[in-house]
Amino acid sequence: MTKKKPRETHLWQFDASVFQPGPKAGFLERYIISHSRSLAKHTLYALAFAYPIVLVSLGVMFGGLVFWPSFAASTGLIWLVIKKSGYSQNFAGWDIGYKKFAGLGIAFGLYLGFVYGLAYSPLKLMTIPLMGAILILALFIGVWKISNR
Repeated sequence: MTKKKPRETHLWQFDASVFQPGPKAGFLERYIISHSRSLAKHTLYALAFAYPIVLVSLGVMFGGLVFWPSFAASTGLIWLVIKKSGYSQNFAGWDIGYKKFAGLGIAFGLYLGFVYGLAYSPLKLMTIPLMGAILILALFIGVWKISNR
């Protein structure tokens, strides 16, 4: 017995059922669901733009006693939404490791030193050249480490 070879599909062949009209939308889909989705989309955009402004305004008006709990609660709410909606798997492989985390802390310290140097230090004129030298040194060390691999 000989087996038939599976038919080869060509690029110019397509399924015509894809282009057939689907079922007509009912009253609920046409008027209520579409308007609700539009309203929800615009509300989400407004909240996304208002969130940082409101959070910083709370911190300025009421201080750290109100800012930090608000920030922690909003971060927890964002985590809960991501977890319950099923998108947490998208962030499963984002382990940055201890070296990169320590580097982030060092970078924050450098930035804090830069801002302090610009605002409060008696060596205000030397802050920018010193930070530039630190950045150039970090660039050379980074290129040197990568080239040794």
